[in-house]
Amino acid sequence: MKMEQKEVLRVQVQLKDNKYPFFNSENLDLTGIGDRQRGRIIYVSGRFVRSEDDEKFIEFERINIIAVKLNDAKVIKTEKETVVLKYQQNSIVYLVEIPSGYRGDVETNVLAGECIKTVILQSPRGSIGVVEHIWCNTDAEIQYRISGRTRTVGYTHLTDLFGENLSGKIMIKDGKVEIVYDEQLDQLLG
Repeated sequence: MKMEQKEVLRVQVQLKDNKYPFFNSENLDLTGIGDRQRGRIIYVSGRFVRSEDDEKFIEFERINIIAVKLNDAKVIKTEKETVVLKYQQNSIVYLVEIPSGYRGDVETNVLAGECIKTVILQSPRGSIGVVEHIWCNTDAEIQYRISGRTRTVGYTHLTDLFGENLSGKIMIKDGKVEIVYDEQLDQLLG
């Protein structure tokens, strides 16, 4: 019986005050679309931190090109807006990445589910575009609209992933993340 190999995404972890593990979200690149210049600090429970060759890291399990998950975890945002991945047995955090086009933006609306949004700027001031990360603790439904140029080098894959009109819904259900868009309907209504 052959075991299926899970694809993992490793992200380097550092320690604040030699005690609190964290990573910068700009290092969490799921789609490979757009440069990442300024992210957000995400703190993680020490239970998720692994070490190998004097390097500390956290491993996410890849679901598809736009999503990963972390088992036995829950994402929370503190009163001071700090994002934390804490250990919670039998829970799963799903992370969905939606990049903008060149010099564009991302608009998302969480229609169902318990989710937190974080943004990564693609230039120091965000003038080149953004990448939005949506962290969900539960099944969720997310509506998205992406703007910006897609014919610029490095952004051409956006329409393959998110539809010709760069709008639709992302469904997180039963451990799967699916992008739902209807090109024909988009054309008739657009």
